[in-house]
Amino acid sequence: MKENELKNEKSVDVLSFKQLESQKIVLPQDLFRSSFTWFCYEIYKSLAFRIWMLLWLPLSVWWKLSNNCIYPLIVSLLVLFLGPIFVLVIRELSRERSLSKQLTQFCKEITKNTPSLDTHDWEVVVANLNSYLYENKAWNTKNFFFNATDCEKMFRTTVLEPFSLKKDKAAKVKSFKDSVPYIEEALQVYATGFDKQWKLFITEKSWSPVGLEDVQLPKDIHRSKLTWFLKRIFTIYSLPLWLAFLNCICVSQHFCLAFRILCPGLFFLMMVWLFQNMRTTALLVKMEHKMQFLLTIINEQESGANGWDEIARKMNRYLFEKKAWKNEEFFFEGIDCEWFFSHFFYRLLSAKKSMWLLPLNVELWPYIKEAQLSRNEESLMKK
Repeated sequence: MKENELKNEKSVDVLSFKQLESQKIVLPQDLFRSSFTWFCYEIYKSLAFRIWMLLWLPLSVWWKLSNNCIYPLIVSLLVLFLGPIFVLVIRELSRERSLSKQLTQFCKEITKNTPSLDTHDWEVVVANLNSYLYENKAWNTKNFFFNATDCEKMFRTTVLEPFSLKKDKAAKVKSFKDSVPYIEEALQVYATGFDKQWKLFITEKSWSPVGLEDVQLPKDIHRSKLTWFLKRIFTIYSLPLWLAFLNCICVSQHFCLAFRILCPGLFFLMMVWLFQNMRTTALLVKMEHKMQFLLTIINEQESGANGWDEIARKMNRYLFEKKAWKNEEFFFEGIDCEWFFSHFFYRLLSAKKSMWLLPLNVELWPYIKEAQLSRNEESLMKK
């Protein structure tokens, strides 16, 4: 009897394990070695790629029939180099067009699964939408979304940000037509879920500063902001840029004085711009870092310049501990910290316009307002 009971228990365990395995969500990220192999497969299956390949057939016939090989050579080079660009552009436009026609179903999945920052919830949406798009012949493979991150990004760029930027109901109906009520419901569900994640982050996941007494701001270490800036860009990663800068100086010596000044100057300004965008990738890529930045601003009790200095000191330590920055010198001083908040957070909220390379952070708008209200003193940069 005992042996039979043990066998029955084992069989039940095996069945339950198999059920769990059958319920496991399989995404393209589990089927392909990397996002690159998935991307190549999707390109290979696209109609644009097949058209590009078929173009070589008439070109080869032209090569054989033509007495002058110059024109076939020029056309072949154009097809060779411009063809892949054409394929990539068409592929991205096709993805956006296919998804824009299925916004209602997309929003229904969002409403049903209520995803926020939880990757598993987005994985359910990915699995359902990949199957739906393939079965309804909206996409030619079962791999429309590679993973949860890809799906969340498409949700932001096709639904969340465009819909939030529309000023009135008429503009929303004109752009999204019958999908408007489903989008509004999905955004409400998403905002509610994100608010829960924000409260959970405050209570359980937020970072608490410890031992800040020994943390110095770069303004107390370096002679000036210029020396701090030059130290940061004189790295092995910036070596190609510096070589190009020196080459620009050497080449400009053969031209007039105005060009010799203008060319290196513009190149140096471009390097400064790249440096600023390098900082944005460190802080603005992960939602966790952005939430911590806003929470640090909201919770800071000190006012004025000292308050922003404290925020800069805390964020310098936080980004270093989270390995988002290589040292504790992300912000030079409080003014630099305030400028970063005003430029990459509050300015986007005030303008409500998308800017190149800058995320709109729509889900963070209520907390950006709260952070701005908590620092309602006059801007340090305007004094």
